Amino acid sequence: MTVNDIVDELRATRPRPSDALRLQVMTVAARPAPRTPTLRERLRGRRRLALLVPAGAAVALTAAVVVGITRSGSTGQVQSAAPDAVRSAATGTTERSLAAPPPVADATTALKGATPTPIGGRAQRYSAALSLQVDDTDALSSATQQALAIARDLGGYVVSVHYATGDGGAAAVMLRVPSSNAADAVTRLSGLGTILGQNVQIDDLQATLDTLDRREQQLRARIAALTAAIDQADTDAERARLEEQRAQARAALRDVRTSHAATSAEARNATIQLDLRTKQESGVAVPGSRLDRALDKALAVLAWEGVVLLAVAIAAAPFALVAAAVWTTRRTRRRREEDRLLATS
Repeated sequence: MTVNDIVDELRATRPRPSDALRLQVMTVAARPAPRTPTLRERLRGRRRLALLVPAGAAVALTAAVVVGITRSGSTGQVQSAAPDAVRSAATGTTERSLAAPPPVADATTALKGATPTPIGGRAQRYSAALSLQVDDTDALSSATQQALAIARDLGGYVVSVHYATGDGGAAAVMLRVPSSNAADAVTRLSGLGTILGQNVQIDDLQATLDTLDRREQQLRARIAALTAAIDQADTDAERARLEEQRAQARAALRDVRTSHAATSAEARNATIQLDLRTKQESGVAVPGSRLDRALDKALAVLAWEGVVLLAVAIAAAPFALVAAAVWTTRRTRRRREEDRLLATS
């Protein structure tokens, strides 16, 4: 059998497609070929969505400006009335001060009588804190120097001085003066400026000193008894034990004497903390214009709108991610079905 015979036989026995298959092929062929949308077509629908962003921003900005303008009017009325109230209050104070008669009693004498003093014959810890105000930095320097001179005149000394100046000025001085001159020191220091605050504290130390005196007498008696016992000891071991006890008693006696000396030093000298400062510039802040207040209110409203939008975005983010995942899954599945249908055709 030749090649031509084989070809003729194959042509004669070729399979015939069924009517259903022919109809399916014709249907698929009649469908329009799928066309990939162009970039312009893709952006045409999204361009409409993009217009919503500036539109929303314009609405938010307009609302903020309207709120700022409406609220700035009421605030301006309140602030404009404030200077008048301040001026009337200041005028009333000035008139009362001019009408009031000058004080007759000496302020220094009155302060000296009001300042508590240590009780004579008892050991007491005297501490005082004064806060004064002076006019300017020159007065601050002069008051600081006078405070140091007062401490030296009363037999005391300076513990520390901190002095600083800038827009204003302040000084912190710690003094130690004899307790007998403490009240006089407080009185003289109070005359260096206007008193802003005063604190005097007196703690009784006599009971502590009496207790230390009794403890010292007891230890001295014990040391004497131990010394006598050591001289009469029969064995070396007993003598060593007694000597150790006497050494402990002597160490305790040294501690008692040290505490007694420190307590006595606290009772002999009073501690005075003096704080000086210059006058602070006081005045009513000038209110801004209505435009400034409106801008401030508008910025505040925009800030709150941004916070609300951020909160909404954070709350909607999980739902948006789920929706995007569902849409992507359905689109992928649809493409796979189309590809499978074309492959079977």
